[in-house]
Amino acid sequence: MLINYSEDALDTLIQIVHFIEGINTEGAGERWLEKFERFFQNKVARPEYVGKCSNETFKKLQLRCIYYKDWVIAFSIYGDDILVEAILHVSKITD
Repeated sequence: MLINYSEDALDTLIQIVHFIEGINTEGAGERWLEKFERFFQNKVARPEYVGKCSNETFKKLQLRCIYYKDWVIAFSIYGDDILVEAILHVSKITD
């Protein structure tokens, strides 16, 4: 499956990587990104994975969700492609 990102999701991902890189050793942000994408692809690629969202807004938009550490990733699947629509820290979700 190919992972694509919306503009907002990509901006968030870049900010996360830069933040991790800034507070850790050189290359930490890139390693985090590799682990994130490997985790995401391995989980979502399973046929039994449903990915129900508890957030009402994501439900209304008919998105699927997965949690990675303290992050919620809302996405949709189109054939063999995944579109990550949003990446939010769990502390930012209110409903």
